Amino acid sequence: MMNIKGVILLFIFIFSMSNTWAQVDYSKKSTGKVKKRPELLPENDNETKRLLSIYTKDTKKILYGNPCMDAVTQRFGFEYVVMPKNAPGFSSGFQKFFHNLGVKTVLFFRNPLWGIIAKKESKECRQKTGDYAG
Repeated sequence: MMNIKGVILLFIFIFSMSNTWAQVDYSKKSTGKVKKRPELLPENDNETKRLLSIYTKDTKKILYGNPCMDAVTQRFGFEYVVMPKNAPGFSSGFQKFFHNLGVKTVLFFRNPLWGIIAKKESKECRQKTGDYAG
């Protein structure tokens, strides 16, 4: 026969397992689909999207600060960052070149015509806003 400790442990084990049995509902069948909870989804995907940076030394053709052009660049997922020649961040021009080459390669695989479209929309933004000063 079992001793009293064994009976008590068996009773505690059965009692603790009975609480978990009550929580399982086997009558409903699972469809395997996960429902999305709208309160957990971000309201605007553009706010959470991290933009890639293309470094440039002048603002001649990029319409820096123009809201129309900012919308165009954000749509493609990049932004222009103006860095003067002696600014910290890149110790040589080669590092900046290879960084920009990597960013442009990523943009190419996202949308192969991104450069042509951005240049065309840059001209349209320039005409709309009258931003002819570089």
